[in-house]
Amino acid sequence: VGGQGVGGEAVGGQGVGIPATLSSSTHLSFLGSLSEMTSELHCHPDALAFKKDFENKKDELVVMLFHLYNREIFDNKIPPYIKIHWNNRMTSTSGFCYKKRLYNKDVMFPSARIALSIKILDRACRLRDTLIHELCHAATWTINRSREGHGKLWRAWADKANQRFPELPPIKRRHQYIIFTKYTYKCMSCGSRVGRHSKSINLVGMRCGLCLGKFQLFLTDEMPKTSATSAPISVNSTSNPTGFALFVKNNYANVKKHCNIPHDQVMKLISLKFAELEGMKLGTNGNK
Repeated sequence: VGGQGVGGEAVGGQGVGIPATLSSSTHLSFLGSLSEMTSELHCHPDALAFKKDFENKKDELVVMLFHLYNREIFDNKIPPYIKIHWNNRMTSTSGFCYKKRLYNKDVMFPSARIALSIKILDRACRLRDTLIHELCHAATWTINRSREGHGKLWRAWADKANQRFPELPPIKRRHQYIIFTKYTYKCMSCGSRVGRHSKSINLVGMRCGLCLGKFQLFLTDEMPKTSATSAPISVNSTSNPTGFALFVKNNYANVKKHCNIPHDQVMKLISLKFAELEGMKLGTNGNK
């Protein structure tokens, strides 16, 4: 290995230094130190370099984490010939494990290929958490010979990982990362926003799915840092709309149908009704 293991290369081999896994009286463990909120004062010395220079050292971290996880969780049973590589086209999924079959003289050997999103995994802690998630998938195939997804075997490996390394966040079926995007499309009527890494939305033909309003394109870094725009945006988020956006979604079609008025007037009526209802809630809460 010796620093190889990404870009389609196998990650197995000898000679990779694996840091001490335990914490001490002066610093956290290596894995715990990769967390974003860990201060340098309490950071494991081997982890500090990966946090400070993640962009240039992420390949090395992939190899180190693979060997650490394989030794401590999977008893070195994940074959060293699996491949791990970066993918710059994955924008809504942080990682994916492809389960493969290799043949040698009609003998099948289970293998795997793990793709990692270069756009989402932009810091050490995200790589740490995503790689163990995907390696649990690789283990169900290469060790257990099962092609299940997030089933009982995957859950068993994930639980073992969390028991061995309690400093890891709970390994769940889905990652919930906030994704930073270069561009933001903002609805000029209801204010809902969509993040994109490129200018992929047609401003002429596209309308807001909540209120049918028009979008305006912004560079995310240049948007005014107000309470409505300062938070990062999730790409292709599956979360449900809340607050005013949900109110618009539930009422727009009905108001438009019965009032037969232009879009801007529909939004004005909905805004007034929403403000009225919010005022009633405040009044009710104030009397308790």
